[in-house]
Amino acid sequence: MNGGKTVRLIDIANRLGLTVNTVSRALRDKSDIGAETKERVRNTAREMGYIPNSIASSLRKGSSKTIAIVFDNLVNPYFMIMADKIHSRLDARGYASMIFAGYEGGFTTEILGQILSRKVDGIITFLEPDLDVLRILSTNQIPIVLLGRKNTTLEVDSVATDDFKGGYLITEAMIASGAKKIAYIGVPSTVECSVRRLNGMTKCLKDHQVPFYSELSHFVNGESIEQIFHKLKDSQTDAIFCFNDMIALEVYRFAAESGLKVPSELKIGGFDDIQTEFKMPIKLTTIASDRDEIVDTTIRLMLDKVRQKTPYDDYQYVDFDVRIVYGDTT
Repeated sequence: MNGGKTVRLIDIANRLGLTVNTVSRALRDKSDIGAETKERVRNTAREMGYIPNSIASSLRKGSSKTIAIVFDNLVNPYFMIMADKIHSRLDARGYASMIFAGYEGGFTTEILGQILSRKVDGIITFLEPDLDVLRILSTNQIPIVLLGRKNTTLEVDSVATDDFKGGYLITEAMIASGAKKIAYIGVPSTVECSVRRLNGMTKCLKDHQVPFYSELSHFVNGESIEQIFHKLKDSQTDAIFCFNDMIALEVYRFAAESGLKVPSELKIGGFDDIQTEFKMPIKLTTIASDRDEIVDTTIRLMLDKVRQKTPYDDYQYVDFDVRIVYGDTT
């Protein structure tokens, strides 16, 4: 698109010597099409700039003064805190916002079709977009900012925090309070900031000559937090670093139900510092950052492109420092 010839299914079929039906079913990931054929079709479609009809029909010029916000966990207060800050700043600048829920940590063309059907001017996403999403947005010069994920290999503006340092600081606090067998509960390893937080933890353990037990590192994928907690409890773990405060609060509850005393018998660390916005019965040891400055930077990057103050292909990768907030769990 973008002034050129629209690529059709028949164009891909002719290029590959396949039927239109085979190409269509391959792009829809149908089970009767082999993996090798699917890969050939997808690669060729990407190379030729094919855009699914469901998305192509949603694209048009003009401004709706609306920005999409994408994340995948509607019950996590952190995302609602950030969405509220984004909404208030956009509203003050004459823009509306719309929230879209992703699936299992991914931002795919399926979600993109839903977003573009609302004629948005730009997208702020907490989920890492796949290459097809970025290709379609780039072709049509619809700006996107990746928030909370650090990826300098993608052609996309990103605003992130120093998750490695956060993992290091939490682990250091646990060691200082006597922990010797520290575990990690993270979201799936496909979420890159989950891996960076674990990497910060392992570096701290190494620097302080505390053993790292790989079997104590769990990326939530099919198991519940409760199931993981009981595995760690049975392994005599004396500290658990959690990917975020919501997981940390669950762990605290399971510890209390199991009769473990926090922090004397089990130390718990979180991430995100949601307790500054929500009053809670316990005060977590957690990692904080300047959320207002992070949101201000995200809005600036987005609107500068929407208003064409900066070129679409001028990408910026902005990192923010973090700090530890000591609570009653370490």
